[in-house]
Amino acid sequence: MMAEKPPAPQYSCGAKRAAYINQGHPNVEEGVVTREVCIKTDSEGLNQACTSKENIRVKNCGDYYAYQLNPVVQDMAYCVYNRKTSCEPKVVHAKYGELAVVNCTLNSEKDFDSSEVEWTKLNSVKLPADGLSNIEMSDDKMLLNINNIADQNAGVYALFIPSTETSELVEVILYSAVEAGKKFYTVKEGGDVTINVEINVVPTPAADKITWVKVPNKKLNGDRYSLSEDKTSLTITGVTAKEAGTYRVSVKFEVGGKKFNKSSDVIVQLEEEEEEEESGLVM
Repeated sequence: MMAEKPPAPQYSCGAKRAAYINQGHPNVEEGVVTREVCIKTDSEGLNQACTSKENIRVKNCGDYYAYQLNPVVQDMAYCVYNRKTSCEPKVVHAKYGELAVVNCTLNSEKDFDSSEVEWTKLNSVKLPADGLSNIEMSDDKMLLNINNIADQNAGVYALFIPSTETSELVEVILYSAVEAGKKFYTVKEGGDVTINVEINVVPTPAADKITWVKVPNKKLNGDRYSLSEDKTSLTITGVTAKEAGTYRVSVKFEVGGKKFNKSSDVIVQLEEEEEEEESGLVM
């Protein structure tokens, strides 16, 4: 499609005078429309966005645009971009402390100026940003390395190239620091239950950083409770009404100099006994 803004940098369209549409492209329903074209002059000592104008006709054909051109200026070229960005994957999952990579490519018929590329985290934070100093950007600005990823990095990132209105969205999702395979366990009275959790932190915290309590804050004492060596598994034997309830596993860790304390709750409940129906004859 033809550029809708003054092309940059100088001579980016291969001519002293680059032409661009000074108005937006039509939609399909509008049919054939007239649009004003500006001719931008790039020459030594002169860089003006609209030194002369002309009218052209444009039609939106759905998958492409058709133009009826009317060149009136020597040494001019209509600036048309055939650029397509792609970011894969569209959703990036990562554990706390990992390196998360947002990788995009640009299919273009010609070189582009990386200064055109803009990245924004969709809460109006433009990159680079002081609060996101752990994000490194490649020289061509098409790749983001998020080092020591943590809470502040989760969200949606937008890639934008203003000159061609090219954009892509990538979502970065953090796994829960403490992730329980199941949130609810039902066990018969006197039965055993094993609760397993996964710690999604890199590097994995030492076992002494992981604690289990029975909510609200009761330590697990007694022979009925046993923890695995790495404390990611709790087994309760001979469960009674006293052991039923909510259990909380917490982990303390540090990422990029910032301390975190994350937790997850799991409920253990007794299986309800079905009442036996009395049988008999009704007289």
